Amino acid sequence: MSAAEGCPRYRRGGGGEAVLRARAEAAGYRRLLRARAAEVEALRGAVGALHRRLEGLRDRRSGEVAKYQERVAELEREISEAEAEMLRCLREYPALLRLRMALEAEIAAYREMLEGEELRLGGLGLP
Repeated sequence: MSAAEGCPRYRRGGGGEAVLRARAEAAGYRRLLRARAAEVEALRGAVGALHRRLEGLRDRRSGEVAKYQERVAELEREISEAEAEMLRCLREYPALLRLRMALEAEIAAYREMLEGEELRLGGLGLP
């Protein structure tokens, strides 16, 4: 018999029930603690999986962003080349317009000469 069992308080049963209740309560808390610890571990695993997934998404998005930035740079180069071509055309346009006007004047002069020649030959009565 232990020293605690020798005490009259424990022999009557009142104290023993309290100890049993306390042990049962402690066992319940231990089960609850183990359950919460298991939940925490499961959540840690889920968080780790989510972090890995997030990193994968970031890597994939980084690749897409790089691809889009490259495409934007390519389009900007094409725009720059188109602008340069347009400026060249705008510089050449006045010269081409002057050339066209000079050619039209020359064609008009030849047409006038041709009409004059037709009138002269028509007046001679050539068959």
